[in-house]
Amino acid sequence: KSGNCELQALAYRFGIMAPKYPYMFPDRDVDASHPDVMIDRNRCILCARCIRASREKDGKSVFGFVNRGSEKRVAVNAEDGLKDTDLKVTDRAAEVCPVGAILKKRVGYAVPIGKRLYDHEPIGSDIEATRTKK
Repeated sequence: KSGNCELQALAYRFGIMAPKYPYMFPDRDVDASHPDVMIDRNRCILCARCIRASREKDGKSVFGFVNRGSEKRVAVNAEDGLKDTDLKVTDRAAEVCPVGAILKKRVGYAVPIGKRLYDHEPIGSDIEATRTKK
C-alpha cells in the first residue's frame, strides 16, 4: 500500500525486519475485473475487515470466506468476480484492508515517500506500554 500498510508499520515498530518462518508462496488469484478496484488474494491475511465493512458499513455482502484451513480465502458474491458485484470505489470495504489486498486502481504512490501516513508517526505511537509486576 505504498507505505500505508498497517502490518508493515507494526513490523517496523517492533523491529521485525526479517521473516522468522519460511514463506509458503501459495498461488492465489488476482481479480482485476472491476473497473476501479482489484483484489490480490496473495496479499490477504484473512483478517475479515473487508467482510465486516461490507456488511456493517456499506450494507452489502460483497465479500465472504470460503473453504477451510490452508484453502480458506476471501471470495466475492458474484460468479464472474468483482466486476459483477455492487462494490463501489467509495465503499468502506475498499478502504479497510490493512495489507493492500484490496486496492483502488491507479492510486499507487499517490503520496510521496516521506509524507505517507506511517513515515513520521509509527502506528500505535499514541499507546503507552505498561508492564505488570510479577
